[in-house]
Amino acid sequence: MIKTAILATIAATAVLADEGRVDYFAPGPIAHNDDIEIVGGVEAEVGKHLYVTGLRRTPEGASSCGASLIAPKVLLTAAHCAVNNWAKNASIGSHFLRGAKDGERIEITKITPHPKYDAKAMTYDYAIMELKSASSFTPVEVYFGNDAINGPGVIATARGWGTVKSSGAQSEVLKEVNLKIWDNKACNDAIQKGGAGYPTIAPTNICAGGVKGEDTCQGDSGGPLTVKKNGVDVVIGLTSWGIGCAQEGLPGIYARVSEAKDFIAPYIPATPTTKPAC
Repeated sequence: MIKTAILATIAATAVLADEGRVDYFAPGPIAHNDDIEIVGGVEAEVGKHLYVTGLRRTPEGASSCGASLIAPKVLLTAAHCAVNNWAKNASIGSHFLRGAKDGERIEITKITPHPKYDAKAMTYDYAIMELKSASSFTPVEVYFGNDAINGPGVIATARGWGTVKSSGAQSEVLKEVNLKIWDNKACNDAIQKGGAGYPTIAPTNICAGGVKGEDTCQGDSGGPLTVKKNGVDVVIGLTSWGIGCAQEGLPGIYARVSEAKDFIAPYIPATPTTKPAC
């Protein structure tokens, strides 16, 4: 997944492997010099996923977390990306990690994490960010169902800005990777086999990936996990945490948006209805 490695200053649990590597990434946004990685990903099509948003400290600085435009003045991201309210600006609809070549830069005016967010258990990892002015881009639908559209075995897509190998230079363009959704029980079994101290997979989690060399990883958490509904992207999850990156049999963990409908839905305008003809 697209996650930020834990530092000692971040209030989250880390489990260190014998070789000293951080195995459990329960991320928190930090100064933007960490690796951001989509392992095995490809460059996304330019101008196709304009709801994908980068969260920045400055208008033209590099993005440190991801988000999705879900209403003209509303972003959905992970709660761990809301720690300390560091994100002041949103870069919406840009293909690039930094700068102002395309898309929009809009100031973030209010940040609301889910009231039940638990940084240790990594549950309820959702946050809403409100914008100073409305975006001109079309928001993405948040999918609140739990059915065949987002069930186990379905191929989902994660997007973000990153490199193709650990410790490499950051990609300057938006990338994407396709990941298979797991059943939560099978996911929990796999995670618990990873060692002692890892969080239990909860209903607020959705798991995807687990194929060696294909994953999202350090940095840029909060970005969207999407599937297709009638040929159009819908958000089903937000990049949250995982054990290492791109390891065989270890899926990445995302925040399942259907479990936060009561929190998210009030920020989404109701779909207009047409009055019947008289």
